[in-house]
Amino acid sequence: MKKKLTITLGVVLLLLSPILYIIYALTMTGPMPDDEFQKQLPTIVSNLETKIEGDGEEALVMIHGYPDSLELWDKQAEYFKKDYTVARFTLPGFELNDSGERPSYSIKQIRMITDEFIKRLNKDKVTVLAHDWGAVYAFKYLEQNDLVDRVVLFDIGSFGKEERPAINVKYTFALAVAWNLPESLGEKLALYTAGSILNITDVDPNKTVDDLRPDPRMTYPYYHLWNAVLTKSIGKSAEVEEYATPFLFLYGKDKKVWFHAKTWEQQVVELGKGQVDSLPGGHWFMQSSPDLVNQKVEAWLTQGQTEKVANLENTEAL
Repeated sequence: MKKKLTITLGVVLLLLSPILYIIYALTMTGPMPDDEFQKQLPTIVSNLETKIEGDGEEALVMIHGYPDSLELWDKQAEYFKKDYTVARFTLPGFELNDSGERPSYSIKQIRMITDEFIKRLNKDKVTVLAHDWGAVYAFKYLEQNDLVDRVVLFDIGSFGKEERPAINVKYTFALAVAWNLPESLGEKLALYTAGSILNITDVDPNKTVDDLRPDPRMTYPYYHLWNAVLTKSIGKSAEVEEYATPFLFLYGKDKKVWFHAKTWEQQVVELGKGQVDSLPGGHWFMQSSPDLVNQKVEAWLTQGQTEKVANLENTEAL
């Protein structure tokens, strides 16, 4: 009897071991300690893959997301560099050429890296353009801040008080797991996530699985997201009423998987906290409709400058 119980327990533990390992990996491991990170921050930023073009008085800082690199913004950089300083960097670990390193910075730490990158530009006026995870990182600039004057968010908004759609929960968790697996298995899971869980054409009809980079070294943002969720340490997002920075939210309308709630969109407009517009294309619409995107962003930037001048003239008149 005792032998049978031992065998049964052994089989149960064997079957549960992958699940137990994943739970352990997602809750018991963490990013670099903050004190060590602070010491290394100058070196981390100096070692970023960057590209700075143009010499305009105002800087446009472009931040990409998963699974991209600074090349995501090539069409926007080419267009805007004639009038602005266009500054881009690739998120650590997202470089096209794999150095073999596996950085794993938390959401808070990536935001600190972005802050330091912006400070080093030495520009009085900065507008941030951010897509996907870049938009998640840039969300903090919607609150009162001393670094960024305006924000353009691409396709990633907020669900506010609404529950996240089941598909969003599934794919983010799968990619978090991919980070914790051996590289070959992690790559297979990342491909499976794009092809079978998300069905990438539901996210963007202009993309296929072959267009995506499945390298699991880029999935650490999802790991840190779920680490924060499971350890109940996730920070509280600002309410729309607390937004203090002018911003434009652009999203692709030709997709079945959404990354914001209509209620949030409506609240932003009703409270006059930002401008919202939809464009043809899916999640990567800045690549499939670059001319239209560039014109929309330019019109918004110009409108903002005109309003500033008008307000200044009215103030002086008083």
